[in-house]
Amino acid sequence: MCARYFIRMEEHENDSLSEEVRRRYGSMIDALLPPDGIVKPTVLAPVRCRDRRGNPGIFLMHFGFKLNQSMVINARSESITVKPMFRPLVRERRCLIPANRYTEWQHDGKKRIPYEFESADSRLMFFAGLYRLEPGARFADFVILTRDAAPAFSSIHDRMPLILTPAEQQTWMNPAADIQDVLHAGRTDVTFSPAS
Repeated sequence: MCARYFIRMEEHENDSLSEEVRRRYGSMIDALLPPDGIVKPTVLAPVRCRDRRGNPGIFLMHFGFKLNQSMVINARSESITVKPMFRPLVRERRCLIPANRYTEWQHDGKKRIPYEFESADSRLMFFAGLYRLEPGARFADFVILTRDAAPAFSSIHDRMPLILTPAEQQTWMNPAADIQDVLHAGRTDVTFSPAS
């Protein structure tokens, strides 16, 4: 279960991602985003999606769907087209979540050992996601899609985010595209090490 990841805007000052977020939200961006870059459930984070006119852009959204007294933060890629909570979002509410790295915990008896995962080439990763906007809400909410973990690190955790290649990102963001192959693909060129 991907419950924590890290995105640091100032590490991408020359990147269009950072420029667009700062242009859209101006000086209030520093007050809205977590100062340490750690994104946990309920925290605002930058997400790439299409606006009401169908144009791609970067928007701030809350991590997780509130559901009564609980929070849903992940969606299994294998079942989003049949689960009632996610099925209506699959066509029109797909998004990409940028991350420098993410954290998973290995269970060793009662101990939880954190590991940090990042792209093997140290570049920004993009997770597949879905989002929804509740009536009257200022910000939308998003969940991260997960898949079975790659064999190389399934001993740490049995699931991992669905990390998309550039070609898969284009397919995912195209509302007219057939996404079945994307749901069963994703990058696995990820390195991991114990969290410091």
